[in-house]
Amino acid sequence: MMSAKNNVTNRFLPIPESVLKGLEPEPKISDFNLIKELGVGSYGRVLLVQHKKTGAKYAIKAIDKRNKVNIQEKPYFRREIEIMYRVHHPNVVKLFGHFEDNSYCYFIMEYIPGGNIYSLVPKNGIRTTSTKTIVSIMKDVISATYFLHHMIPPIIHRDIKPENVVLDQNMVAKLTDFGWSNYMQGDEKRTTVCGSPIYLAPEIVNNRGHDEKVDVWCIGVLMFELMTGTSPFQGNDVQTVKYNISRLKISWPREMNRDAADLIKKILKYNPEERISLEQMLLHPFFTKYFPNAISCLKQPDNTQYKVFIISKDNPLTWNPVFSGTDYGLQLKPYNDYSNNNINDYNYNNLLQKYDNLNREYSELKSNEYTNTDIEGLRRELKEKEDRINYLSQSNRNYYNYNNNNNNYNITSNNNELRATYHDLMNENYNLKNQLNMYQTQYNNQNNNIYFDNDFNEIRNSISQNNKDGFKQAISNLQTNIDNYTYNNYDAIIKMKDREIENYIEEGRLRREREKQEMSALINKYDQNLMKEERENQQLKMRLKELQGYFP
Repeated sequence: MMSAKNNVTNRFLPIPESVLKGLEPEPKISDFNLIKELGVGSYGRVLLVQHKKTGAKYAIKAIDKRNKVNIQEKPYFRREIEIMYRVHHPNVVKLFGHFEDNSYCYFIMEYIPGGNIYSLVPKNGIRTTSTKTIVSIMKDVISATYFLHHMIPPIIHRDIKPENVVLDQNMVAKLTDFGWSNYMQGDEKRTTVCGSPIYLAPEIVNNRGHDEKVDVWCIGVLMFELMTGTSPFQGNDVQTVKYNISRLKISWPREMNRDAADLIKKILKYNPEERISLEQMLLHPFFTKYFPNAISCLKQPDNTQYKVFIISKDNPLTWNPVFSGTDYGLQLKPYNDYSNNNINDYNYNNLLQKYDNLNREYSELKSNEYTNTDIEGLRRELKEKEDRINYLSQSNRNYYNYNNNNNNYNITSNNNELRATYHDLMNENYNLKNQLNMYQTQYNNQNNNIYFDNDFNEIRNSISQNNKDGFKQAISNLQTNIDNYTYNNYDAIIKMKDREIENYIEEGRLRREREKQEMSALINKYDQNLMKEERENQQLKMRLKELQGYFP
């Protein structure tokens, strides 16, 4: 039987659910015809494609797996697709599927023909978009944001800006690009510095920790930009912009829509707790003048069950995502839910296909065994990498301290090369740790005999004897043993997740340390320039005084 998964040596993302459920083989880029390129970014490209079999059009986001930045950002890509699969809202771009090969990851997304709203931002102070259109767009953005904030757990977007809001053929706005999105847990604050500089909230600029109210701030900045064509916080460089944000120094135009200005003032508050809520925004005259019942667009998530989209079968234009309970025969209940004594042919055939999938996974596991020698070798390699990282880290600190003590605030090419080498090794170290965890898990699994050979032998015997009841019981036993093993290994899984969290925290700490060092160097450089200017100014004053003495 042909494998349902693509032959990929280094996976960035989990196996698609439609493939895991046995609903279809993993898609390939050859399944699509390229129509045109929609855009290019630092991560890769966005392509307009058409599926050869179904004729459906999609926007495919192709992420280059060979890019060093993308390798480092792998966890963010995983979280991005996890969030997009969960969100079903008319004002959020839908993710229909994903796949990957050895060079790229591919996100199969809803194609929105109108493009992003950056083209609607006024140019040279001339606004060609009506206020009603802007109000309609902002209403859709608020509706999407409200839905995200009320999910369990809540989701914050953290990158709402014109480039990430697209318009369909009916001028309906949809939020896209969840690369910076994350979950909120309880009263915790997020500390990642992310987003576009002119859209950063004061709490991010000042590293005070942030929550979903950063999205409220971004909505205010977006509204300002759509109404005026400029940012509320001006500056010739990023540091000046951040300074103006931290001081709430807004550059108001001479003339502006009165209702818009009043609402923006209520949104762009330094204290997040003082910002107007999303519900209150839609009750403001800026919205109710054009849409008296604007607040009715706000919907909270419910318990609706959604189907798995099948790329090789479904069409996004006619697909109904709501799961009816009878869709797709292969979307079965767990095996032990079949309590009837007599299994009918329909269920029996579906169980056979499930068995084929299990057997294939089993064979792959058996063919990929690891020995204790493999693990020890990997540990030695990991130790060498960590020693090299510690050496480079200390060299980096010594280099910075030397420059600081000698008033040398220029970041030289040698230091940049040192940092680049340091970050490359950190990335290799992270990958090695993941590989070591995988090897160790596989090795433990082999020693603990979790491949359930007896269960599979019972399944094979029942099939050969055409014993349907025996087959049902063997499948049930296998599922029970798998459940018991999973339960008994929760502690190992939790420890692995804790290690991943520690890696993320350490990565954030290192990033903040780098930014702090660079900021300190810039501030000292600016102080030096300021002192120089003051000295020149004093000399000019003295010269002017001398000249005034000649011409009383």
